[in-house]
Amino acid sequence: MGLKSRRKGKAFERAIAAEMRKFWPEALIRRASQGERADNSDVFVEYGPEFLRTLWLELEDAIDPNPHKKLAQAEEDVARVSKIVGSPTRYPIVIWHKIRARTIFVAMRAKIFDYLRGHPQLPSVVTSDLMVTIELPDFLAILSHMTTV
Repeated sequence: MGLKSRRKGKAFERAIAAEMRKFWPEALIRRASQGERADNSDVFVEYGPEFLRTLWLELEDAIDPNPHKKLAQAEEDVARVSKIVGSPTRYPIVIWHKIRARTIFVAMRAKIFDYLRGHPQLPSVVTSDLMVTIELPDFLAILSHMTTV
C-alpha cells in the first residue's frame, strides 16, 4: 500500500472516530496504531459503553470498495483474536466509502444487525448470514439508542 493510500486511510479512520465521539463524548474512541492492528480493529473504543467496546470496526475508503471482502477479513480477525485467552466477544462491522461519493455505508451480518437493533432473541433464520448495508447516520442512531435502553 502506497503512502497516499495510507494517508487517505488514516484520514478516513480519524473522521469516523470523530463522528462517533459526537455521539459518545465520554468515550475514548481512536484508531489503532500500526503495532495494535493485530489485536484491535481500525477504529476501536478503549473506554466507554460496553457494547461499543464489542464492535470490531474495519474501515475502507477506496475507489472500488469491496465490503464483502472486508467483512470476511473482519470475521477472520475476530475469530483469530477470540482464540486469545480472555478475549471478549467481538462483532465484525465494516464502515466503507467509495471515493468521491457522499454516502458512507456500514455493512454487517443480519444477525449482528438484529442484535444491535435489540432483537437478540430472534430465532436463527436462513438469512441471518446475509450482509446488511445501511448508511452511517442510521447505524450511529441505532447504536445511540442502545446507550439509552
